[in-house]
Amino acid sequence: MAKRSNFQDQQLSDALPVLDALIMEEYDRYPDYIGAIFRIYSSNTWGEQTTTVAGVKAAVEKPESEAVTFDDPIEGFDKTYTHTTYAIATSFSEELIEDDRLNLVEDTYRSLGLAMYQTRQVQAFGVLNDGFGDTGPDGQNLFDTGHTMIDGGSVANRPSADIALSVAGMRQMEIDLMKQVNHRNINIHVMPETVIVPPDVAQIAKELIGSPDRPDTANRAINTFFGQNYKLIVSPFLTSTTAWFAIASKTQHQLRFYDRVSPTTKTWEDEKTGDVNTRIRSRFSTGYSDFIGTWGTSP
Repeated sequence: MAKRSNFQDQQLSDALPVLDALIMEEYDRYPDYIGAIFRIYSSNTWGEQTTTVAGVKAAVEKPESEAVTFDDPIEGFDKTYTHTTYAIATSFSEELIEDDRLNLVEDTYRSLGLAMYQTRQVQAFGVLNDGFGDTGPDGQNLFDTGHTMIDGGSVANRPSADIALSVAGMRQMEIDLMKQVNHRNINIHVMPETVIVPPDVAQIAKELIGSPDRPDTANRAINTFFGQNYKLIVSPFLTSTTAWFAIASKTQHQLRFYDRVSPTTKTWEDEKTGDVNTRIRSRFSTGYSDFIGTWGTSP
């Protein structure tokens, strides 16, 4: 707990208004990468469960006067999302609040908002960071060269040889994603929409996506990626300096973030000591139910 003895230069006799709004104001100051990448859901229970289902197979020829062929969907892989609670609190003596001159109370309150922002982003990006070593619903990594399909066979959403962010890498990513099929081996025309990179290769990504000319040659050549209108996300929450990712639109992927309790604050006064306590709390889970619509490489 913070006391006046920790801050010897407090002199102001005015009491600084301590508002929970400061916390959320700080939380909202930073970019919401989660909303830009994940499908956001609300939840009103302990967790959520999903099941991947393979629909019917491709239509087959029906000879004249013969019965139509029937087919049934196939139940696939289950995923359970268990919500976890995250919280942090701080406490001030009423004397420190009364004597606060250097806005230490306000700064600390703002840091609560930043602390919760950090935690939610780290947990969400853990889905990508761990995507080369996790175990997903199908028993493979999120990014793998051999995903098991419900109806048999396997599909890759990671190149057989990891490739750096480059013209060649972007070409490989586009080919791999556009060739993805669903669990009944039906081409679903997956279109890459968002490229996600760490700050270490942000400049390369901007040149690849934002330049009308090819960035890898001095010759006059059209940059075909420029016309794709890719969304670029540069995130410091990616732990690798070289790994990069691409995802389709939210209608085509299953990266999920469940908000059981959005970030909320609570302030209360200890009647015996007069100390003011403030907490920020959130409860959520994140992960993925299927790999389709995602692609990643870790060169």
